[in-house]
Amino acid sequence: MTRLLLCTLLLLTSLLSGCATQMDVAINATPDPDYHFDRQATVLVTATGGSDENALNARYYLRDMVSAMKDQGFRNVFTDTTLPKNHAPIKMTISLDIGSKQVTYRYTATEYGQVATSTTTQCKKNKKKTDQLTCTSTPNTSYGPVGTSERTGYTTLTTFTATARDEVSRRAVYLLRASSYNEDCQAAKVEAFLVQQGLQNLNFQDRVQRNYTVTMPEGYRCK
Repeated sequence: MTRLLLCTLLLLTSLLSGCATQMDVAINATPDPDYHFDRQATVLVTATGGSDENALNARYYLRDMVSAMKDQGFRNVFTDTTLPKNHAPIKMTISLDIGSKQVTYRYTATEYGQVATSTTTQCKKNKKKTDQLTCTSTPNTSYGPVGTSERTGYTTLTTFTATARDEVSRRAVYLLRASSYNEDCQAAKVEAFLVQQGLQNLNFQDRVQRNYTVTMPEGYRCK
């Protein structure tokens, strides 16, 4: 098959089937089983007090968190910019944190090279001694695995965290964490995807622990 024909077939296949990107997600969410989540009380959604970069990233998703809380039945949920001046006492504060960082990992890689598969032996008569043969052996080789080695790989870990604290006791009453590893996608796109997945798993009654893979829509590009 010529190179031009191969490229044409690959292009046609991509046009017909699209390019599906698979995203792995880990969800962990834990509500305090003894805490009463008052749906009528005032709830404030804000960004974490961590790094400036994470805080700014989180601010893009404050309104998404407000909408998700209202879908859960909470009536009075605000951000720091929408909180009324004469508001009722804040019962619970939810802090969002989101960011990406490069992490390393160790893995075993297979090394490839020339591997001896057989030996070819050729014998010739000695010109001075007709009854004596001189033989030489030549190894036959092929390209294949010759061993393994330990290597270091690099990937990006993106994490979205929502922590709810009771304003009176200041103790954590709910923690949601969504995380994903990715080597090719823009951080902002993975962050937006993780927030969506995390908020879809919002649950104030039961613990949630899930690991799953999402196949993105046809034509999705994460670059």
